[in-house]
Amino acid sequence: MTGAGAHYDAGIAVEPPLPRLVGDDDERLTGAELRRLTARVRAHNLPAAPGRVAMDVGEVVVSLAIVVLYVWGFGAPLREVLVSDATAFGLGPGLVQALVLALAVVAGTSVALRLGPAGLPAAGVRWWVPTAADRAGLTSPSVVRATLVGVGAGLLLGGVPAALTGVGLAGIAADAAFGGALGLLVVAGTGVLQVTGAASGSGPGRVLDLLLAAVPAVGLGLALWAPAWGAWAVPWFVPAGLGAAGGVALAVWARRLDRLRAGELRARASAALQASVAVLSLDSGGLSRALGTGPTASRIFPWVPRTARGPASALLAADAVLLLRSPAALAGLVALAAAGAVVVQVPVLAGGIGLWAVLAGAGYAGALAGAGGPRAAGENPRLDSLVPLGARATRAARTVWPALTAGLVLLTVLAISGGGPLLATAAPAAVVLGAAAVRTAYRGPVPWDVPMIATPAGGVPTGLVLHQLKGLDLAVLGTLPLAWAAVSGVAPPALVVVQVLCAVGAVAWATHAKRTS
Repeated sequence: MTGAGAHYDAGIAVEPPLPRLVGDDDERLTGAELRRLTARVRAHNLPAAPGRVAMDVGEVVVSLAIVVLYVWGFGAPLREVLVSDATAFGLGPGLVQALVLALAVVAGTSVALRLGPAGLPAAGVRWWVPTAADRAGLTSPSVVRATLVGVGAGLLLGGVPAALTGVGLAGIAADAAFGGALGLLVVAGTGVLQVTGAASGSGPGRVLDLLLAAVPAVGLGLALWAPAWGAWAVPWFVPAGLGAAGGVALAVWARRLDRLRAGELRARASAALQASVAVLSLDSGGLSRALGTGPTASRIFPWVPRTARGPASALLAADAVLLLRSPAALAGLVALAAAGAVVVQVPVLAGGIGLWAVLAGAGYAGALAGAGGPRAAGENPRLDSLVPLGARATRAARTVWPALTAGLVLLTVLAISGGGPLLATAAPAAVVLGAAAVRTAYRGPVPWDVPMIATPAGGVPTGLVLHQLKGLDLAVLGTLPLAWAAVSGVAPPALVVVQVLCAVGAVAWATHAKRTS
């Protein structure tokens, strides 16, 4: 006996084989359809509160209005501060505009290379990328978002310096359009590098490191030897040409989004997630790790490790190799020294407490740039346990390179600004700043268990504030003798001795390690 769809073999019913599953291209979800489906599910699970969009738009409008009023109000005092001396040489308003735009272009390109600009969130990379959906449909919102952010940032960075330096309304509009066109060109050009695979190499990063060092150095040369550069406004054909070039690059980028590789999308999603977490938690170290490229794997300076003759010298050699093989850190040192020398060309910052603020800030940043070894040890305490030295001796040895980098920055700024009498005080102050950088590197995780302080503006996370002040407090307190010397203009021997004692105390404070049971 047989029936439809089955037959008997030795008294046992055997079902026929199932039909083979074949994909139907007409039923396959595109990237845009997959995004819309996910958005509908998210909206169903998390319905938006009524009026929330209107409130957000209102907050943005009010915030922009307040910013515009503040910029307009601070314009006149800032122009008076930037006035050069009677020789007509120095830091003019036009040079300030050019430096702000140039540094913004370099920084924006670096961030775009690291975080995208086209990409997906971490969840999208996990769930969407393995599907057959087209990459263009999946990543198109990030293209629109990155383009708007680039153009908006360019408008602000082009228009705000022009408003502060006294350019007329037509000039402000032209400079803002110039900045917006530059922002469009930076984002679209970086996107073209991304889809062609050129962004994944080390070449663009090295070029950006060179530009980071070159821009402040060129600005310093112009501030010292070129006539004062008055406020300027670009002709309208310049932003029009840049905008056209940016539009062409944007079209090329959008047409080749399907060439994005899954590995590149995963790497950028991970970097974006780390950067967003670091920004929300105000973790400067996490942000630098997310945006930085780290040391290169080159074999330059092979003789440095061979100079080690003991535990302490081996530690110094290891930190030196880490610094010398980090192009970003070396470029940052050059940029800090040149930027500090440019800033002290402003009359109000050429002496007194303003000069001390520049010296302490630039020197502390230079010490942080040279503290790659202490940062790595602070993130991974096992590194110091591998060295046959005590905790104090290890941290004291790691203070050497940050102190030297801070001293290099201070020496450059004082030599260019004519602060020779302060050199005797600046040398031990560099040791203080190096110790402050080591204290910052070993500050550990944020103590979130510390009670918050209630204020009219909301709760203040005390643990986060104390965590951020570690290192900075030592830099400020330990350089007070340098501040006295900057205000008085002389550095008597007694003041130098006080600064030396502060350096000894700073090293002892920074090398103190808590005992753990």
